[in-house]
Amino acid sequence: MMNHETDISTQQKTSQKNNWLPRPHENSRWQKGDQSSTQSRPQETCSLSFTKAVRLRSRREFQRVAREGKRLVGRFLCVDCRKAPMLKLGISASTRFGSSPQRNRFKRLVREAFRISYHRLPSLELNVIPRQCAKNAHCKDIENELTRLLNEVK
Repeated sequence: MMNHETDISTQQKTSQKNNWLPRPHENSRWQKGDQSSTQSRPQETCSLSFTKAVRLRSRREFQRVAREGKRLVGRFLCVDCRKAPMLKLGISASTRFGSSPQRNRFKRLVREAFRISYHRLPSLELNVIPRQCAKNAHCKDIENELTRLLNEVK
């Protein structure tokens, strides 16, 4: 009887490489510099982020803008606005406007238009409400209408 295990080395081969690569979301504690980016995206030129300081957040704030403010109506949106010490934005897109992808697209467009035209707008509290035509609108359309409507308030 022949023992086949006598010819096997007790040491494992180390020639195999570890091909495991971490994904960006696997360890959220890593610094951004620790991971190489696989996709390069152009950086935004506008530094305004949509933080809590520039948003209408509570039901009371939305109601105050509707009660004390003025309504401006355009082709793509209605804007309730009220004089305030700081420019703030709220968006109200109800299910009556459309499906959730349509509502979310509208909100993204309004936020982007707000970021782009932030420095040109007067200090107001705004609540933007979509009209049915806004489903076919582009970001530039929303931006132009927002600045046009709010420059009438000055």
